[in-house]
Amino acid sequence: MTEAKFRRLVVALTVGAVMLLVILISVMVYQLIEIGVHNKRMAEYDAMIKEYNQLIEQGEETKEIRSMRWWIIREARELGLQFEGDNPLN
Repeated sequence: MTEAKFRRLVVALTVGAVMLLVILISVMVYQLIEIGVHNKRMAEYDAMIKEYNQLIEQGEETKEIRSMRWWIIREARELGLQFEGDNPLN
């Protein structure tokens, strides 16, 4: 093998190795960016889940209050309904 062929071989191997390294680094950077985006979305989803759970708890409390007898009577009177024994002049 002559020296010129050896140099061409070394240059070709070096270029190939550098190209492979550049591609691998590009893929790694892309993956790191995707992981960051995914983690950010997961944090947003966790915050939304927490918010919706609070809304559900508040809804349960509201449902319990509005199913109580005094609430039903109050709403009925606001609608103008009367019960037995009510004074019609009030």
